[in-house]
Amino acid sequence: METTIQSQQANVSARDVKAVSIEVKTNSISDFWKNAEFNRFGIIAFIVVIIACMGGISVAFGAMSDTFELAMVAIPTMISLAFILSVAPMRLIIWSSAIVVLLDLLILVF
Repeated sequence: METTIQSQQANVSARDVKAVSIEVKTNSISDFWKNAEFNRFGIIAFIVVIIACMGGISVAFGAMSDTFELAMVAIPTMISLAFILSVAPMRLIIWSSAIVVLLDLLILVF
């Protein structure tokens, strides 16, 4: 029986480590959006559940007394869900969903 072991060694200096860490910091935002596009279907499932639950709770406990408050909950929620159905860029979906959640929380608190 013959065993062959191949080894690849790399020499890394401190200068190389600094260059890599700086590169990671500058590309982290663009990498986030690329990963969001890649993981679109998992993120969208999570977003739909959060938006639907928050919208229902805020309508039930905060927006039933006033038509304006009901519109403040329903219209942004439907716009965000329309972005999801139209397969809009994830940046737009995430930002619109964040705005919807903040509006829902605002209606619940006030």
